[in-house]
Amino acid sequence: MHIVEATIAFEAAHRLYDVDTYSRECRDSVHGHSYKVRVKVGRRKLNDAGMVIDFKLLKEIMGLIDRQYDHSIILRDTDPLVDCFKKVAPEQKLNVVHESPTAEWMAESFYNKLQLEFHEIDPEIAVISVNVQETEKNIATYTEVQGC
Repeated sequence: MHIVEATIAFEAAHRLYDVDTYSRECRDSVHGHSYKVRVKVGRRKLNDAGMVIDFKLLKEIMGLIDRQYDHSIILRDTDPLVDCFKKVAPEQKLNVVHESPTAEWMAESFYNKLQLEFHEIDPEIAVISVNVQETEKNIATYTEVQGC
């Protein structure tokens, strides 16, 4: 399999409301990260241009994530701060999600979103993995392929 990868970055804040974690800072406080998202895609045979995908197109598709999440607040739908932000800061870019907005959740969510997008463009392209780097030392990965 031929594999290429690209990285995007965005700034966002989140809170891990109502979760059982040792870290009170993550659970109780809205806090931000400089996220880096690395996506690997592949195909068995190169396309007519001799590529997996044109890197420009790859970055354009990955831009869907950047446009949705950059400079946003990501909160779980059960978090009482959702209503507060809607009242106090209605212009704030707010992403309300059904799960706890962890790096692990982001990696799987982005994987699924990108898989659909790539499949529409070229069914031969498969997302291999998505890494979400939350801090300099912490990275979550989602893949459905064994051994990648």
